[in-house]
Amino acid sequence: MTAVATGADAGTLAPVRAFDAFLGDPADDEAVVSTRRSVLLDERSAFPEDEIAAVTAFGLQQWYVPEAHGGMLGDALVPLLMIRHLARRDFTVAAVHGKTFLGAICAWVAGGEIATRMAGVVDTGRPVSWGLTERGRGSDLSRSATSAQIGTGTVRVDGGKWPINNAVRCRAMTVLARSDERPGPRSLSLVLVDKEEADPATIGYEAKVASHGLRGANLAGIRFEGSVVGADALVGPAGHGLEIVLKSLQLTRPFTTGLSLGAVDRALQTALDAASVPDGVRGRLLDAPASRRALGVAVADALLVECLMLVGVRSAHAVPGEMALVSALVKFLGPDTADLLFRDLTRLLGPQALIVGSEGSGGLHPSAFGAFQKAARDSRVVGIFDGNSVVNLNMIVNELPNQLRPAAPPPLPEVLAPLRADVEHDALDTASLRLVTRHGSRLLRSLPALVDAVDDGRTSRAAVDAARWIRDEYTALLAEAGDLPRQSQPDPLAFHLAERFALIFGAACALAVHLARLGAIPGPLGESDAWLAAALQRVANRLGADTVDTAVADALLDAALRAHAGGSGAVTLLPSWTERS
Repeated sequence: MTAVATGADAGTLAPVRAFDAFLGDPADDEAVVSTRRSVLLDERSAFPEDEIAAVTAFGLQQWYVPEAHGGMLGDALVPLLMIRHLARRDFTVAAVHGKTFLGAICAWVAGGEIATRMAGVVDTGRPVSWGLTERGRGSDLSRSATSAQIGTGTVRVDGGKWPINNAVRCRAMTVLARSDERPGPRSLSLVLVDKEEADPATIGYEAKVASHGLRGANLAGIRFEGSVVGADALVGPAGHGLEIVLKSLQLTRPFTTGLSLGAVDRALQTALDAASVPDGVRGRLLDAPASRRALGVAVADALLVECLMLVGVRSAHAVPGEMALVSALVKFLGPDTADLLFRDLTRLLGPQALIVGSEGSGGLHPSAFGAFQKAARDSRVVGIFDGNSVVNLNMIVNELPNQLRPAAPPPLPEVLAPLRADVEHDALDTASLRLVTRHGSRLLRSLPALVDAVDDGRTSRAAVDAARWIRDEYTALLAEAGDLPRQSQPDPLAFHLAERFALIFGAACALAVHLARLGAIPGPLGESDAWLAAALQRVANRLGADTVDTAVADALLDAALRAHAGGSGAVTLLPSWTERS
């Protein structure tokens, strides 16, 4: 059954379609964000000034501010898909502009007067940055050395943050700083350093970082040398900085899937276009069985990331108390799967995948392969920021005892309801975020019920068999995790188990999206469950089973090619978010 754009999705996502129309066709050199200009700017490591100005004039930043504070952020899927639209045109533009969402998020979690103040700063359209990491200290935020001396009516900030997106360009930065020399979780505070309040002479900068990806971004260091702001610039209570950051990351981690998916959209578009064009030597890639399988698997990977995105953002609305685990699962598996997709498509495309600039694209858009190469490099950053893969695996390990704690699985309709296309969602409840969950993820606990639900006589045998295999692996994994010793420093086995839990969570996401959106998946992908079978077989393969079946990969590829030919610019399970959907 082919879906139509009706229900809550169609209305809620109207701004996303309008944004897509505003950005224009990236193949058009006159578009707001064009493929050719994106590649040329990247080759020069030049900042996309005009593109950022145009997106700001559109007002994208209004969707970073919750409605409660005067902005447009209600359903978080809206800005996430807007960022995806940007990232599929130019990842750098999306990462640079979207940084304001990250820079402001702590104020929304803290609430109170600082949230109102932050909303005013964001509304100006000038960037807000997030100063967390420091040179030589890796991802361990508890080791932050930047200091905040909280006095009577003022806060003095000394130290440096590096490398920070928009460090030089930002109007303000939310800075994590040490406010107490005594060790412990209450030693860090958050301070909003507004450059219009602090003396500019007390703020210095380090040179822009030369990076493999995000070449045009303003990645640099910032130094505070006695920068003084008012005591009302504290973001949340003194000593609560680390707690607020950790809760904020539970929201920003799913948000980064928009970046990954935008890069994936670009990769798939290039690969599907290239596979259809004879090269004069090998013929069409689409005519080679091995190439068809590789393309079908890549589509399955892309749709798995989309399922993770949807579950992540819907969980933030529906079950914020589970986001400590859900956000880590999504943030680990999403970028990891995107990296696999780029690896496999690079092998498939061969030397063309390594082309930079705007030459050598044959019958495709002159910058097609340059854009693919840019997306491949840029997308690697997603697995690094907002907690790298090791950090997220460590969080999953810490949550395993909670996932293993006995608890009755919730009714399946309750689990599926937030994923339905016809459900409207309340505002994000940041007050319900928790540093640890009580019982892990209800979606994971529901895996056996999800498998039973698809074993209904209508779902293809390929999908059902893969689902059963994954369920059996989950049962064995629970037993293995139960035997893990409690350790302050997890050993390699614990990380291996965490990675397998993430893969099984990905399968649960695919099953849940399939069941919640029967009849609501658009176009050719909605005509069968080939996408589900391929996604589940791909997960099973990564867990140790056989590779994706040739017939399943072929069926999914055929559906993806028909969807791609429809001109929406994305192979997607979601209706109503592109101009032509």
